[in-house]
This record gives sequence, structure tokens and C-alpha cells, in this order.
Amino acid sequence: MEQYGQVMELKSDNKALVKVRQHLSCGKCGRCAGFFGDPEQRDHILVEVNNPIGAQKGELVRLEAKAHEMLLAAFLLYFVPLIGLLAGVFLGRNWAIARGIAGNPDLWGLLTGLVLMVVFFLFLRVQEGNFKRGKRFKAIITSVVSEEEIPADSVE
Repeated sequence: MEQYGQVMELKSDNKALVKVRQHLSCGKCGRCAGFFGDPEQRDHILVEVNNPIGAQKGELVRLEAKAHEMLLAAFLLYFVPLIGLLAGVFLGRNWAIARGIAGNPDLWGLLTGLVLMVVFFLFLRVQEGNFKRGKRFKAIITSVVSEEEIPADSVE
């Protein structure tokens, strides 16, 4: 996956903060810029990336991320909680039927599924710090580019 951005700040350990246009697959969920953020800045996010080429502040750069790692990140974010929800629905329903718990077993299943989904989301949220510190799921600056080199579909 290739993207373009501008280096906004240099960090230690060959890392940089790069302002990139939010990708269409991001879905504008509000997580990055917030629902009430500045409308001019909602389409851009700051991303910490590896900077092995030593790009300087203000330069336009090409970023690359491994497609399989982006797919793994999407799987973790979307499908793992969904699996928790579905597993919780089946386990909770079967548990309520087997134990003869009062009430509708389907509601017990739904409640168990929602609780398990939230637990999975919280686990991923706690692990987010480890993901940020690691080298996985990070884009890499591959080159410094000029405005003419940026494809037209990458510009607003």
C-alpha cells in the first residue's frame, strides 16, 4: 500500500510524524480526528512512521506499508471482536439452556456475546501501545518526492 504525505516532525530512533490524507478505507469513523474536530483537518491524520532515508521536516514523502500487515490489522480490528460476539452468543445461549437459567436463553446469549466482544475490544486497546512501539503495522518512508510525482487521485 502506497501513500503520500508531508513530514511534520522528526522523532528519535529514525521515526517521523507524517501528515497523510485519510484513506477512503478508513471510513471517517471519527477515531483519529474526532467528530468535533476542525473540518479542514478531518481528512488528514498524523502517523508515526519509520524514516530510514532521513527525510527532513516539511518534505513530501512516499510511504509504503506491507499489504499483508494492513490486512492483519483489519482482521484484528474488525473480525476478532466479531468472533467474540458470535462465540459469546452461542456459548451464552447454550450455557443458559444447560443450566436452566431463568429468562430467554437468546437474551443470555446476546448479553454474553456483547460482553465478550467488549472484552476483546478492550484487550486490543490495551495492546495498542505494544503495536505502536513495535515495528509491525508501521509504514516506512521510501523516498522524498515532489508535488508533480504525487498521483492526482492522491490529492484532494
